[in-house]
Amino acid sequence: MDHLILQVVLLSIAVSFCQLQSQDNHVVPPTFLNVSKNLDLQQLLLEWDVSDETYHSEKQMIFNIQINQTGASNIVWNENFTTTLDKLNRPIRWRWVSKERMECMSYAVRIRSLGARESEPVSESWSDWTKWTEVKGMDIEDSKSYIFPNDKVVEEGSNVSFCCIGKKGQMITTLFVGNICNYSASTSHRRVVFTVKNVCVSRPGGTVVACGIYGPWTTLFVTRPPGEPKNLSCETEDMETLKCSWQPGSEDKLAGRRSVQFILSDRSNGKVYYPEQSSNSCSFKIGTQTTYNLRLTARNDLGEKHTNLSFDVAHRVRPAPPFNLNAFDILSITIKLRWEMKPKLDLLCQIESRHPDGKVDLHNSTSHSTKSYYTVSGLQPYTKYTFRVRCGANQHFWKWSKWSESKTTQTEKSAPSGYLDVWRRIHPGVNSCNVTVFWKPFPGFRANGEIKTYEIIWEMLGEHRGSKEVPASHNSTVLFLNKCSGNITVLAKNSVDSSPPSVIVISAENGHTWDFNATKEDTINNTKAGIYISWKPRSPYDGYVIDWCNHPRVEPCDFQWNKFGRDQSSALITSDAFVPGVQYIFRVYGSLGNTATLLERKAKYLKELEPASVPELHIVTANSKLLKLTWDYDHLNESHPGFIRGYSVFVKVKDGNCTLEESEKFVFQDGLVVCKYAVKWPDEKKLRVNQPEPNKEYWIEVLAFSTSPPSITHDIIKGTTQIKNVFIPPDGNSVFQPLLLLTVIPLALLTCICFWKSDWVKNRCCPKIPHPHVTPIKVLQMYPKTLLAPNDFSPNNVIEEHKSQPWSREEKNYDDSQGLYAATSAVESVAFGNITYFTNGSDHYQSLLLQESERQKPELALASYKPLQCFALMTNPSSLNYVSQEDVRFPGVRQGNPAGTVNPVEPSDFKPQQALGSESSNPEASEEPIDILWRAIN
Repeated sequence: MDHLILQVVLLSIAVSFCQLQSQDNHVVPPTFLNVSKNLDLQQLLLEWDVSDETYHSEKQMIFNIQINQTGASNIVWNENFTTTLDKLNRPIRWRWVSKERMECMSYAVRIRSLGARESEPVSESWSDWTKWTEVKGMDIEDSKSYIFPNDKVVEEGSNVSFCCIGKKGQMITTLFVGNICNYSASTSHRRVVFTVKNVCVSRPGGTVVACGIYGPWTTLFVTRPPGEPKNLSCETEDMETLKCSWQPGSEDKLAGRRSVQFILSDRSNGKVYYPEQSSNSCSFKIGTQTTYNLRLTARNDLGEKHTNLSFDVAHRVRPAPPFNLNAFDILSITIKLRWEMKPKLDLLCQIESRHPDGKVDLHNSTSHSTKSYYTVSGLQPYTKYTFRVRCGANQHFWKWSKWSESKTTQTEKSAPSGYLDVWRRIHPGVNSCNVTVFWKPFPGFRANGEIKTYEIIWEMLGEHRGSKEVPASHNSTVLFLNKCSGNITVLAKNSVDSSPPSVIVISAENGHTWDFNATKEDTINNTKAGIYISWKPRSPYDGYVIDWCNHPRVEPCDFQWNKFGRDQSSALITSDAFVPGVQYIFRVYGSLGNTATLLERKAKYLKELEPASVPELHIVTANSKLLKLTWDYDHLNESHPGFIRGYSVFVKVKDGNCTLEESEKFVFQDGLVVCKYAVKWPDEKKLRVNQPEPNKEYWIEVLAFSTSPPSITHDIIKGTTQIKNVFIPPDGNSVFQPLLLLTVIPLALLTCICFWKSDWVKNRCCPKIPHPHVTPIKVLQMYPKTLLAPNDFSPNNVIEEHKSQPWSREEKNYDDSQGLYAATSAVESVAFGNITYFTNGSDHYQSLLLQESERQKPELALASYKPLQCFALMTNPSSLNYVSQEDVRFPGVRQGNPAGTVNPVEPSDFKPQQALGSESSNPEASEEPIDILWRAIN
């Protein structure tokens, strides 16, 4: 018994010693450890405790926590957790967040402690570890396969871990994460843990994640946290229902319950309003409440955002749009409108009238009933207007209502207003005047109805008034007048009345446009489609007119004109018809009232081009001393694509280089030398090339230019243009000197002999010809109408006939080409020496003529003269160098006179050339040749 008591005492001492030793080492071990898991948050939750005495000390303690995955050979987490003991926080709690899915594996946790006194440092001795406390995962299941997490919502850009567990005997071979992030992997384990980094926003239905083709699958929803709602606004149409609307703060691509949800709550009374599905608005009844303090909340699985709005509902009135808009009492300048509203409110309404050209006018009107009226004035006749109406609160205006439906109405017709812009082209003649009248609407002209016709009224000086009507489809007409001085009036007429008259005053001087030479002007200040015109202003005129043709080379030429004010002296004439290379003639008129005077005439191009035609080159002289060139070119032709400013003459030697003096030389890279001459005046169409090289063959080309002389290239002479080929013969001085001596010396000797024997040579070469004398007295008595004067006959101009022979009618027909008439068949010809007379067959007259011929004998017989049947006179006096036997035509006799008399004719002006050696020795003969003159005596 004593022995037993002794053992108990010793054991108590040992326990007390151990406790004392433990207190001396300050070691306080945990008394228990409880481990659980939160799968939604993927956390391990730890709870443990220490002895009561330790809590009373309220000292600071350190706990060492270790976490191990079941089956793993290493510690996955080791952390020292420091805390101050407090009875209010008993037991001690700690949590750990797993980076991998906790469903896929089991975890084991253990803990130990390290403590110290309040005034002593922490002990260096740890307590013993607690036993491993295990938390089981889903990897212990064998009958089913799993994937975690299931239908998870995550934020865009985050990293998401997945865990796949196959059932017993099933290996995970492939992994799929939709096609948005395009993730795929391969494996060969029953349990697989993988992480998808930086996930992108998924489709509205989410992204499918699968473990194998036939394995478990789930849906991943990737979105963004909701943004703060924007533009929260509430308004009422009728003071009965309040409608609030907003815009989401961020784009939401998910659908269903995982999308952003909106909740509208009234914090003044605690009521909550939910919007309609897929709508960003909600409505509720107002009741007696007039002020609201609303909060709009946007919420999804990632968070929520708020926005607030406070207002008085009386300041949030936006009426419903007006309806049943109609027009009535329609006149030419006014229209009355009517519309309806619902409900009855004090409103301010705005009426919009839109013109056909897009101009908009706004009119305001107040309304106090459900039906409203308004008269719109200041409209244009026969014009379509489009009207619509909107309204807002007259007091505490908030917003306009939506526009009503539009109503289009046309006003009534009235007489045309404003003036027509009229102009003319004058073509004066000798006893006539053709005037082309043109017209077009001025900017202020209004038809005020469909134009039916145009009336043109003219009143020329000294003539009666005239008028004509032209269809509405025309904009010009031609007037054929007897005079070019007067007034022309143009009126536009519709079914109601005529427009005010537009008057132009014309005179013959206005049409003399040919008195003005067109000045050639450059293309400076032109644009791509415009020709710049400037003119000298004149003080007497109150405006200016410029006319031109858009197509000057065709007819009709599309005649155009523009009018300008008195202070304007330049203009840019634009037209889509202007093209480069066409010459346009612009006429500038000064206008004063209704009259216009031509001031300037200008030739312009939109852009000048080089001429396409080539001058026709002629070689006038070609020898070793001079090469003279001329060419034909109509440089004033308006069909040229530019003004001709000069010519360039290119000279190229066929086999060699050009070395002509006074020319510009151009040397090519291959050593070829080409000469160029510049002719800087378009009227100068010739060129002298001094001392060309003999025995050379030259190729010559002339090109006209407009803007700039053509440049020198290898292609200047291709044969595609007109090229002259000229060969310069060799120098002939050495050859022709002996010939010159043989020719000059005999000619000099012959000349001296001629002077020595001049009289003998003269008588032999040019014998004297007598001058006959004829007195045609009886001829005058028998033919009082026709007189053949003796002085009109000369031996130089007549031919002797040995026999008179009547003329046949068939041989002396009328010749229209030369205007000559043949004598009648009764007239015969009688020769007296060198003179041939004409008779009408009377014997008495013939005997008289024979006596006269016997009285006068020629001094010298002309044996060299041969009788001719008849002689002909050339129609051109300058070309009468010979007498012909072919035809006989006398300009002094007409055929076919029914009275039997010879008709008088105009004196002939031709003068036959005097034959060599025909000077008469008769002193009565004239020193000058006497022309045969057939005179008609009335």
